[in-house]
Amino acid sequence: MKKFFPVLFTTLIFAQSYPGDDAIRKGVHAFYNYETAKAIEILAKVRQDHPENPTIHLTWAAARFTHNQANSSVEQTYIDLESVLNEVIPVYKVLVEKYPEDPNYQLYLGSATGLKARIYLGKKEWLETLNWAYSGFRIIQTVERDHPDIVDAALPIGIVEYYAGLSNVLIQWGASLLGLDPSRERGRGKIEWAANEGPWSWIEAKGIISFIYLWVDVDPEKALEHSSILAQTFPRNFYFRILYTESLIRSGKMNSALTSLNTLKKMYSNLTEIQKSWYYGYLQYEFALFHFKEGKNDKALAYINEAVHNYGAELDIILANAWCLKGQIHDVKNQRDSALQAYSECIALDNYTYTIELAKTYSETPFKN
Repeated sequence: MKKFFPVLFTTLIFAQSYPGDDAIRKGVHAFYNYETAKAIEILAKVRQDHPENPTIHLTWAAARFTHNQANSSVEQTYIDLESVLNEVIPVYKVLVEKYPEDPNYQLYLGSATGLKARIYLGKKEWLETLNWAYSGFRIIQTVERDHPDIVDAALPIGIVEYYAGLSNVLIQWGASLLGLDPSRERGRGKIEWAANEGPWSWIEAKGIISFIYLWVDVDPEKALEHSSILAQTFPRNFYFRILYTESLIRSGKMNSALTSLNTLKKMYSNLTEIQKSWYYGYLQYEFALFHFKEGKNDKALAYINEAVHNYGAELDIILANAWCLKGQIHDVKNQRDSALQAYSECIALDNYTYTIELAKTYSETPFKN
């Protein structure tokens, strides 16, 4: 079962200025714009020229990881991530000792340490995942506590608080032991703060808050506010365009949504084969949702069948929405047995999103347009 599991340790870049920052900004833009090879080249040069910049080592590692995800096997991706983290973590330890008064080095040490949990999560080695995640998080938590004015530091804390607020009593209790408030509202507030005011974490934060407003605490207009900036700033980022397109559809801006859908279709051809496998189901789902909102149920059903039967992404949020939409289409077509089967598939994913509750409701009472 693939639960809603947000990334707890994101690349954080803070407001204090360091030599090499301008070049790093160019690398980060390339990174988020799906130009990962270019990003790696830029960031590798900065590592050589400005090795004491606190941002550079983790950002370089993250760019390597993202590039490998899109171009290499899963096994090779984790081998490379472990290698680069084993290289950068000792660098951060040296920098923390050299500059004990600068919290940025501690933050990046915590982030790099926590990112190592991603390796063991992929291998399903749960004890190692917990060990590295906890070790990194406690460093981040200490910096956030001692330096509440650092906006970007609020993002990982907010994510954990929000996730704990969504989850069961045991996870909430665990969050409380860490000194966190397991509150959706408090966590969402910190993510919003980072999205609106974080000098660099705004990119990651806007992606996360758009996700939340589309599929968990549903508010399409707020999702559109954030996702439109992402789509405009990073026009080659397919995932950001997905967030923007669904925000338009759910906000009823159908002309703009159709234009964005056609843009997605063109962008899809430029993805790597691995990315195409991830995103094929996403693309089919967006077309299905658009045609459903336009009242073209047969066309919507053809797209949604493609989405659910050819879904290749790791995260199952879109899959849950696709199964629920399939049920709604069948209900509109008075095909109740097929609708119930689709709702059952959705509910079985059990991923903490709003869609699961919708499917439960429609299982009891048929959906009506």
